[in-house]
Amino acid sequence: MLGFETIGNATLTVFDESPILTTDPWIIGKPYFGSWDHRYEIPEEQLDNIKKCKYVWLSHGHPDHIDPGSIEIFSDKTILIADHYGERIFNDLSKRLSCIKLKSNEWFSISKNIKIKTFADWNQDSCLLVHIDEKNVLLNLNDGQAFGWSSTIKKILSNYENKFLFNLNSWGDADMINLYDENDNFINPIAADQDPCGVTYNYLLKKWNCNYCLPFSSLHAYSREDSVKMNKFVTPLEKHTEGFDISKGNLLPAFISWDVKKKDYKKINPPQKKIIVKKPEDFGDNYSDQLNKEDKDLVKNYFDKFENIKVNFGFLQFIVGGSEFNIKYSNKKQGLRFFVPRNSLITAIKNNIFDDLLIGNFMKIQVINIKSLYPNFTPYVAKYGDNGFSYSKNELANYFKYYKLNSSNFWLDFLKIKSEDFIRINLINRKKIYFFARKIKRKLL
Repeated sequence: MLGFETIGNATLTVFDESPILTTDPWIIGKPYFGSWDHRYEIPEEQLDNIKKCKYVWLSHGHPDHIDPGSIEIFSDKTILIADHYGERIFNDLSKRLSCIKLKSNEWFSISKNIKIKTFADWNQDSCLLVHIDEKNVLLNLNDGQAFGWSSTIKKILSNYENKFLFNLNSWGDADMINLYDENDNFINPIAADQDPCGVTYNYLLKKWNCNYCLPFSSLHAYSREDSVKMNKFVTPLEKHTEGFDISKGNLLPAFISWDVKKKDYKKINPPQKKIIVKKPEDFGDNYSDQLNKEDKDLVKNYFDKFENIKVNFGFLQFIVGGSEFNIKYSNKKQGLRFFVPRNSLITAIKNNIFDDLLIGNFMKIQVINIKSLYPNFTPYVAKYGDNGFSYSKNELANYFKYYKLNSSNFWLDFLKIKSEDFIRINLINRKKIYFFARKIKRKLL
């Protein structure tokens, strides 16, 4: 077969008679400190195809995309990684696997009929174009938005007849949503509104000028006792079609095998997985464990590196084992209060994976006199810091200089995302206005 199949969470397997390339194969592990699990099983046939691939492309560092539990399965494969500032993923994996760093916007041939291009963006995400003969192209955006490359990618896509879009689209639970205000009231996330995904699919098809899309990178469930309540914000698969206008494109089933010569697909019907809820203790988390002096020094030294945190927050407070640990930066009233078990906190800090704590959604955060973790906390800690090794003002200047020089459309996309950040922060509690403003913004893209 010449074509592709989709399975799992964000796994796309490409065929040129035999399996040649697979993306983001999360197979074994329980990401985010055991908080996430698959919603559907991976059938043996699809699992076998994933394992037979010569190349494995990894988009970004989240453990539902680079699964530590699965990585050794690919010890005899060639790992393909984008050219990010800091080179964290490439350097880490090169110690034990055969890796190739792909320069952004350059074709790389992987078989007779297939070649690929990857694009690194300043959010430490990367996307992939897969050319299959002269008529078919796949755009795998996974969790990203191709920051800095939008116009370039659209121009390439215009050369193809059949254009398939793979992009995270859901109500919006795959972020830090276990948030409370200073009065300890839960802040309903945008995902609580359950806005129709189909409308967004239509928008994405129009934005990227594609004619096919499908549910992708949004097929997980929460499975820890202290995060399972977040499942009410996870989009059921059958809800992805709501609001979709079939006159404006094709929304395919989530799991398919597509033959480009037949221009048709067979549906894959994986069984729904029985989610077994595990206790925090199963992952080393005991909520009675307290921080010792060494732990406190580790936490303080970790956050003290972030110049932007010191500028924008007066304090950070950690409630661990019922005791408080405070880091004070100034007399500002703005701060964050984290309710978190010791083991996961220390593991995240030692391994520079604080974003795994945020997305796991078992850690509770109170936002004190601020509205959101954006734009001054999450990207600076999880993206520019943990992955880009950039903490000070000068280091951040060099970080963004790299992406300015290594992106074709940096300023165009940078101004667009800044306008969305402004809307998100200032209108977060006025959701009708938020979505109205977002629709206006989309008209401009």
